[in-house]
Amino acid sequence: MLIPDALTDILQPVRLESTHAAYFQFTSPWGIRIPNDDDDEAVFHIVMRGQCWLLLNGQFPPIPLASGDLVILLQGHEHIVCDDLASPVVDLEKVIVIQPNHGYKQISYGGNGQETELVSGCFQFQGDRHHNPLLLALPPLIHIKNEAGQLVPWLETTLQFIASEIAIGQLGCQNLVARLIDVLFIQAVRAYINGLSKKQGNWLCALTDAEIGISLSLMHRYPEKFWTVASLAQKIPMSRSAFAARFVQLVGQSPMRYLTSWRMMKAADLLRESQLGIREIATQVGYESEVAFRKSFKRWAGVAPGIYRRRSCISKLSLQESAV
Repeated sequence: MLIPDALTDILQPVRLESTHAAYFQFTSPWGIRIPNDDDDEAVFHIVMRGQCWLLLNGQFPPIPLASGDLVILLQGHEHIVCDDLASPVVDLEKVIVIQPNHGYKQISYGGNGQETELVSGCFQFQGDRHHNPLLLALPPLIHIKNEAGQLVPWLETTLQFIASEIAIGQLGCQNLVARLIDVLFIQAVRAYINGLSKKQGNWLCALTDAEIGISLSLMHRYPEKFWTVASLAQKIPMSRSAFAARFVQLVGQSPMRYLTSWRMMKAADLLRESQLGIREIATQVGYESEVAFRKSFKRWAGVAPGIYRRRSCISKLSLQESAV
């Protein structure tokens, strides 16, 4: 059974920004190349009707996609989506130029053959994705397959809203679609985690473990508390040695090392999103000494907290300007 707090808290610092979506109506033959403009940008495709292929430049064998499938490329690799492996391929920009539209796009392209409909889009992760344990543990490609040719229920509901907003294009649709893509990502992550086998030894499996999931939830929810291996083990309850061994087995590092990483990630989130002073942030993540916090944060992030905050502000302003 999934431990709700563990997953909820690990998702809390994962915020999406710069989200875009479009509705594609393709007719055979067709092939679209989506470039890798930004390694931090993720791309998703949902097959509404028909079938197609996904090609990832030799990183994976060609992946067949059918009606009801969702695929997410978390690192925005250059890839091709096509109706047939032999179909001619054009760059996405050329297709968009052929069918210009303001805001969210409804694009038709291809020949006179069989129809395929996709809802596709991209999004970026706010903050430092390279330190987030969830994003580090997820595979570069998440493929949620359909249920007997139909969209899975949770996907169908969200997708209906996204497609409707793209079609109507009323005021505020961009903000609403951005929120819906956020929901879509969380649902996809939850579905992926629920489909994992505990034998895989993936850190994500720890979120579904009855004992270790509780300890993760406690650290996530109360990073300011003075946790020790013994106090965490007592909460489960397990013996100290058994808890430490199982934690390392599932998570891949000791409880205290994980706790430090989580505290630093929470601190980074507060530096980006709040006006709290360094001393207040240090207290909220379990440090009595501001000096000790500054040293730990610099060791984790590579820069001092103040520099990290200034760089985050500059980055946020740049994204706002580019969106305008």
